[in-house]
Amino acid sequence: MTDPSDGFGQQPQPGQPQAGQPQGGQPQAGQPQAGYPGPGGPPGGFGAQAGPPPKKKRTGLFIGLGVLALVVLGLLAAGVVLTVQGRTPLASDDKKIEVAIRDFYDTLDSDGFIAASELACAADRAEIENLTPEQRRQFDTATVSVRIDDVRDIVITGDDAEATVVGQLTLSVEGEEPDTEDSTEEHLTKEDGTWKICSAPANKH
Repeated sequence: MTDPSDGFGQQPQPGQPQAGQPQGGQPQAGQPQAGYPGPGGPPGGFGAQAGPPPKKKRTGLFIGLGVLALVVLGLLAAGVVLTVQGRTPLASDDKKIEVAIRDFYDTLDSDGFIAASELACAADRAEIENLTPEQRRQFDTATVSVRIDDVRDIVITGDDAEATVVGQLTLSVEGEEPDTEDSTEEHLTKEDGTWKICSAPANKH
């Protein structure tokens, strides 16, 4: 015989929910759960409404474009300066000749004849190579002080040119009094597209 306390006839104990009643914390039918949308409602989360997406800041883009513009302007300015100085293919032959003369004399002033000869034409370099040991020693010990004020009266004839260098050139040779000049005539020739000082007798006209 079945015990009436078992099965469907069992009475609920004190503190236990009765059959058909929802347990604590569970939503009843028809009530939306927390964090989920109810009928026709927005997604949960404290009732916050979804707004438009934030606008992206363009500060970084503007800064990048500004830096790029400065770089481009700097390159253009450098190109203009080099062209004015005669150091680009766009410079005139007159400017290139002036630069060749100034570079030669600057090297002569700071490093001496042997170093300056590396900037001269092939004929001048050959003459330096053919110096006797005594002549080379004299070249090595000679000192030159140069100040160029102007390069003028440039005359170009094909791949040859002449120019007048105005300033002060003082040559000091061991055992002799210093020799100072305030102007000198320079001869140049174009080799491989580059103007070079060329003082060798065969190149003077």
